[in-house]
Amino acid sequence: MLTLEGITKYYKELKAVEGVSFTVRQGEFLGLVGPNGSGKSTLMRIMLGIVNPTSGRVLFNGQPLNEVSWRELRRRIGYMPERVSFYDNLTGIETLRLFARVKRSTVDETIERILPRRVLERKVGSYSKGMRQRLNLIQALLAAPEILILDEPTSGLDPMGIAEFYSILDEIRQERLLTVVLSSHILAEVEDRADRVAIMKDGNLKAIGSLRTLYRELELPLKVFITLKEKDPLIEHLLDMEGATGLTYKNGYLIANVPPDNKMKVLSSLMEKKDRFEDITITEPSLEEVFFGIH
Repeated sequence: MLTLEGITKYYKELKAVEGVSFTVRQGEFLGLVGPNGSGKSTLMRIMLGIVNPTSGRVLFNGQPLNEVSWRELRRRIGYMPERVSFYDNLTGIETLRLFARVKRSTVDETIERILPRRVLERKVGSYSKGMRQRLNLIQALLAAPEILILDEPTSGLDPMGIAEFYSILDEIRQERLLTVVLSSHILAEVEDRADRVAIMKDGNLKAIGSLRTLYRELELPLKVFITLKEKDPLIEHLLDMEGATGLTYKNGYLIANVPPDNKMKVLSSLMEKKDRFEDITITEPSLEEVFFGIH
């Protein structure tokens, strides 16, 4: 759908991004993750046509973009910046009507699922951070965009606000085909929601793929938690024989790292000794482990 080819951007001598290439697929949720200053926002501005790359190009459906096609593409993209300034003396509904005129769109009743009418009729100056973020999301959704670009959309929200934001986004995506590109430096937010993640560090794209694909490419181990009443040398020996490493005891668990290819052998061996433990849990690597495993 939207392809970046060899995107490099310098601000004078300062490198923002260098040699970044990937394709955003239609209908997917792509998480763009990395620390602050890693180049995420610059890439998003290039996707939006706000910033021109120093070198490289952007393609839409396989075609390079020119001045005319950029204008057409922008009408199909909704953008939610991390920070947006609203007129505090306008009500929420007046603000949205202003954005709708700019976008040559209309404000329909579906917005009330995101912000109730009683809130929309209040002046924006009285809004909480969470209300402002919802208003920001609504303006990005005006004109029913095909692509939604969200730059740190939950910045400053409390856990309840974050959960509500993603619940709203999930509802919208269930109703219609919507491609989402979301940047975040909070890895835990993205890992259970994104179809793929693109990992940025120091302006470079270090990896892109599903979480499972990335941890297999990195050969990151699975983690096994075995519930034991006391230390068991036999179980330790069994795990060691199957290639497990990093055996430790903590809070009633024997914890070990197991190579992904050895998962079934370990499970089979442990089940032969199931009378020696109470329970077993196997977890896959988290996005945080993938992130720190990439250099």
